[in-house]
Amino acid sequence: MMMSKFNWRVRELIFALVRPLFHLGIRATSHVTGKLRPLDESGSPVVLTRGEREEVPPRRLWVGYLGTSEEYLAEGRADMEAVVSLLAAKGISHPRVALDLGCAAGRMTRHFPRTEESEIWGADISAPHIFWCQRNLPELNFVTVSTAPHLPFADNYFDFVFCASVFTHITDLADAWLLEIRRVLKPQGHLYATVQDKVSAEEMRTTYADVLVPSTIAQLKRLERKHAVSRADCEMFYFDNDPSSRVFYDRDYITRKWSKWMDVVAYEERFYHFQSAMLLRKSASA
Repeated sequence: MMMSKFNWRVRELIFALVRPLFHLGIRATSHVTGKLRPLDESGSPVVLTRGEREEVPPRRLWVGYLGTSEEYLAEGRADMEAVVSLLAAKGISHPRVALDLGCAAGRMTRHFPRTEESEIWGADISAPHIFWCQRNLPELNFVTVSTAPHLPFADNYFDFVFCASVFTHITDLADAWLLEIRRVLKPQGHLYATVQDKVSAEEMRTTYADVLVPSTIAQLKRLERKHAVSRADCEMFYFDNDPSSRVFYDRDYITRKWSKWMDVVAYEERFYHFQSAMLLRKSASA
């Protein structure tokens, strides 16, 4: 019995030492395994208790947005109003069933105009963000997904899908994600997606240099210095790994490429801060 107890303690000690390395490896290869961001990355036991609803998520869930709580809410509302205005400008009727893919803590989702007939969803790879939304925005629907290009919805389900700063962080699987979004869109349904292009890169190096992460600016300046990406005839460039990568496209390249699968309705530079916005439509026969 003493030997068995000793062995058990040795085993637990080994597990305690190895477990953090195991979880570090899972996080490092999330872009390969399709891993989501769990509620707790340490692997320790988690107890979720009931709590009062919060109007604004804690700052750790703001995904880099600064300012006061009032500014956080106002900026999300303004960004959502810009999307709705773009739809109206293109003569697109207001969507009834919509998905915010990459919704984080519902910063824009919560402001999507809706009626009693509306069905609004948010999806994200970050379980902490989705869990906060499910607890605090119960009038909307939220689901956690992974980095693998799969959505838990039927074919032809949504009138509208919007992705703000999502394709800006996808390298190898961008086309697969576009086709998966096309699958869940109804015929003649629309996708709003922001992308980073050469104009975005220039804006980030100059106008937004003081508010972005210094390492991002340093990477962009290094690419410009070594490869002159602002003038080079490159189709795309990126750095870091998904889902923390920064991806930049040549406008003509991404427009030609994606127009093979969906109709490009609009391409608006500097529409979502320094990012450009693409509005695409699924064909009636797809």
